This record gives sequence, structure tokens and C-alpha cells, in this order.
Amino acid sequence: MTQPTLQLRYVLEFDDLLELLARAPALRRLRNRAIRNAVTVLLLLWGSLIWVATVGPRWTTWVPAVFLALVFTRYARRALAFSSPWTIRRQARRIWRRSPKMQQEHDAEMGPQGLVIRTPGVISTYGWTQFSAFHETNRQFILLNESGKATIQIPKHALSSPSLVADCRDLLTHYLTDASPPSPATPLADTPPPTPT
Repeated sequence: MTQPTLQLRYVLEFDDLLELLARAPALRRLRNRAIRNAVTVLLLLWGSLIWVATVGPRWTTWVPAVFLALVFTRYARRALAFSSPWTIRRQARRIWRRSPKMQQEHDAEMGPQGLVIRTPGVISTYGWTQFSAFHETNRQFILLNESGKATIQIPKHALSSPSLVADCRDLLTHYLTDASPPSPATPLADTPPPTPT
């Protein structure tokens, strides 16, 4: 019995990258750290203001309060910046400009052995055991590695018809569920395409 395969041809769009970055765990960690620091400094500032009110308003008591207010402002601005769509868009533009390979045409084939992606000059082969799961968004399927990090994007606009979205979802579910532990004897890596003779 032959296993089903799916052929895809696509060029990643800027909005695919933007959506991926908006969901990036690293960005969430930075934002959460900035929020925790801002809350901690706010509590210290509140305590400092109570101390100033108790001791009396002198310049020596106002210095720590002013310092803490400045630090709080810095962390609050960072938390807002990491949450801002403008910041994420700016980061996506920077990555997009520096990654011309991302903007090349991709030919992909999903089959029982894995995922093969061809771009001009490079053939990348990924066994299903290299992925732990996938995440589906409105725009794309994102394949996650063992640590949960996004590694491969498969945009839905690569599918020739909307009905193929369900087929792609079913294939990914099937192949990722049936994946066995990786064999150390068969490493998969980027290989250059064969040269015509």
C-alpha cells in the first residue's frame, strides 16, 4: 500500500514571517521578564515613597525614589515595546531584508520518509522524527522540533485549493504520530542538488 504524499510550491510571504515572530517563545520570555522587573521596581518605588512620607521629604530621601522611578519607566517601556506590533514588524522587516533565501521559490514534498524542501542550489531533507508536533495558524502550518521551537513553515497559500488544507493537516498528523525514534545511522542534512552531466 502506497503512503500518501503532497507536493507544494510556494514563496514565503512577509506576513508568514510576521505571524511566526508574533508567536515566538523568545519574544514572550523577554516581554514577561520586562513585566516582572517592572512590577518588582514598582513595588520598591511604592515602598520608597512610603519611606519618604514617613521620614520627611529631604533630598537624601528623594534620590532613591527618583532612581527607582526612572528604572520602572525603563522596564515599563521595554514591556510595551516587546508587546507592540510595531516592534515585531520592525524585527520581521530586518530578518526579511537579511534573508534573501527565504524569498526564493520552495518546492516541497511531504511523504512517508519525511519532508523534502528544494530551493535553488539546496535540497533539505527532514525526517519526521526531527519534529515533535505542528502548530496550525490562519496562514500556515509550523513544524516544531523536540524542544518546541518552530523550525519549518508550510504556508497554506502553497496549497492549490482550500480543500487541501485538511489533507495537509491529516498528513502531518499521520506522519508525526507514526514517527519512530531517529536512527543514528541515517543523519539527514542539507545536500546540494545533483549537477547535470
